[in-house]
Amino acid sequence: MALKANDFLTVSSSVRHEVETEKGVLVVFVKPLTWIQQQEAISRFVDFQMVDGEPAPSIDFGGYYSYVLTNCIEKTDPAISKKDILKLSPEVGKELIKVLPSLESLMEAFAGGEQAPLE
Repeated sequence: MALKANDFLTVSSSVRHEVETEKGVLVVFVKPLTWIQQQEAISRFVDFQMVDGEPAPSIDFGGYYSYVLTNCIEKTDPAISKKDILKLSPEVGKELIKVLPSLESLMEAFAGGEQAPLE
């Protein structure tokens, strides 16, 4: 069987998830990150700065989750805009991250370990 260009690309269709929250069920359609988006998500989490001539990591969980929320969530029901998705309550966010690519899975994919997230 001959390979096609699409065989090398990330599937762009989203997966439907029902997220149970204290307020009720939030339906979320999550699409996978491309290889470049995985690299970008990791770069939003950790950055290196020079401190006294030595590289020191700077960790930013908010940068990582902002990136993943706006790039992985295709739509929600009830509808929440891309702008408002960053205003989720902590209780909803805690449940929502269970269906998003985890930082650990991205780090493993980046290091060549486990299978890439959402594949």
